[in-house]
Amino acid sequence: MKTICFVLSVFVLGIVACKKDSSAPKSKMELLTAKPWIYDEYYRNYNTGTPVLYYKRGNTNNLINLDPAKVTFRTDGTYTETDQNGTTYNGTWQLLNNETQTQVINSTGTFTSTIVSLDDQKYVWLDPTTANGTQGKMSHP
Repeated sequence: MKTICFVLSVFVLGIVACKKDSSAPKSKMELLTAKPWIYDEYYRNYNTGTPVLYYKRGNTNNLINLDPAKVTFRTDGTYTETDQNGTTYNGTWQLLNNETQTQVINSTGTFTSTIVSLDDQKYVWLDPTTANGTQGKMSHP
């Protein structure tokens, strides 16, 4: 009987002592949907030998102003995007190709991009289908 009680007490202690390991890597879904994303940098002609920096947060002479731009991905597969003009688009999104790409669909079309890197703070994507490639570097506000 003592052995059974000892085993049960160790088992109970093990359950009580266990908690979710906060160092476990987050899924891409968790990372993308954690918070809204804003642009830090935006490039065109990225696939050429001379990519053109169109926007860098804090620069005064950007070719476009992405200060108002923001993207919010939600776990239910919907998303909201505010563009450089302050126009808001609602649509759907999903991860594709073993979670190496994102696809968004809104009233202006379907857009697929490759995830270059993604972590708690940064999201870098590449759209190789646009003229000579477009890259965005994003972070949380």
